[in-house]
Amino acid sequence: MPTDAAARLAALDDVMAALAHAARRHILLTIHFWGGSMTAGEIAGRFGHSWPTTTRHLRVLEDAGLVQHQREGRLRRYELLRERLGLVHEWLAWFSPRPAEAAAPPAATGTAPPLAARTRRRR
Repeated sequence: MPTDAAARLAALDDVMAALAHAARRHILLTIHFWGGSMTAGEIAGRFGHSWPTTTRHLRVLEDAGLVQHQREGRLRRYELLRERLGLVHEWLAWFSPRPAEAAAPPAATGTAPPLAARTRRRR
């Protein structure tokens, strides 16, 4: 039985795999900038992909929990689910400096000064 940490890691893997393809990132941005929801036809109309390719990308995004769809008669309306993107934000936070390290001068943390502050040796 997976632990909560294992389930979160699996969810992060699903989200990262979905975001790995440029077309899927573009679909997410398009939905976002169009107000957070679009029909499948509106999404497909914005891209040069075939219909099966577009629906495959939408299915990957849906399986990762990044979008969900609702049927409206013959249409499918896809809605952006921003909460799952929080998993990526949490993961990236591991690479941010801790507040104490960010506030300390470079000499105190043992890191080298920025490139602009270094002197270059002439040959």
